Amino acid sequence: MKLDATVYDFLALPDADLERVDLVAMNLAAARGIESLKKLDVERYCRAVSEWAMEFARRLPAAEQFFWRKGPERWKNDIRFYRLGMLQMFLSSVVGIRYNPDEMKATSVQYIDPSSLFLNGVIDTKIGTCANMATLHVAIARRMGWPVSLALVKNHQLSRFDDGEVIYNIEPSHALDNGFSEGSDQQYMELFKMSCKAKESGMELRKLTAREMMGVFVAARARHYQDIGNTEACDVECCLARHLLPKHRPLYTMAMGPYIERGKVMFNPEEVGHPKQLYEHLATEYALQYYPAVSVGKPAEPLPALQSITRIS
Repeated sequence: MKLDATVYDFLALPDADLERVDLVAMNLAAARGIESLKKLDVERYCRAVSEWAMEFARRLPAAEQFFWRKGPERWKNDIRFYRLGMLQMFLSSVVGIRYNPDEMKATSVQYIDPSSLFLNGVIDTKIGTCANMATLHVAIARRMGWPVSLALVKNHQLSRFDDGEVIYNIEPSHALDNGFSEGSDQQYMELFKMSCKAKESGMELRKLTAREMMGVFVAARARHYQDIGNTEACDVECCLARHLLPKHRPLYTMAMGPYIERGKVMFNPEEVGHPKQLYEHLATEYALQYYPAVSVGKPAEPLPALQSITRIS
């Protein structure tokens, strides 16, 4: 695949071919779709990640001696688990990558700078987010030939090893001194207060395919456009991302805002398609569903639970 390939060039590939594509190139193809990042030197970033992978591979045999000398039981008696952790330690201790300190205690974040969401940002600055740090961990793990992919927990991304025998979730955005962070599916469900409905959606806490990972990268573009107030571009990117990740609940929520806002521009208030008509329809439908004893056919005082909807004009 050429280095100036677009998202659509990658998506045109059969699934089996797409799984073999360099994740760095895929991620940066999505990044280059943003005007300010369109001139990214993809070859340089692919080369940088490959060099880190080669350096890690050079150091790994010596690190594995420590595993056997200190006792495998300290690492689940599994060299696979140990290797994943060593990669995380390599990225933090040797490469020097750290999580963005401004986001550690922030209650909300706006990604005005799109590089915060893509690999070019973490490679250039050594400061990352859960999005690009997890992708970097996966990109190097794949260069090592390991069955690792991105996984989602709500809006959070992590690196997930799944070889059909064992599953390990690695938390690249939470490096520890002389250690690494990981958690079971149950721990993540509790930490993120995930409902059973969320797990049942089929998009959370599982290894994503390459096509689905491209959906994650496109969703990052949508998030950037949302945060800079470009409603039309956000809506377009959400459409593609939802096609690739049709059951990802946070993406569904993000897509609703720009979708409704565009309706205000495309339709008059009295036309079907305008948010006013949508809200009135939903108010009636939900009144019938949740308050069947109420007659919606004649004027009446708005129900307390629906006042915020019926007041919209």
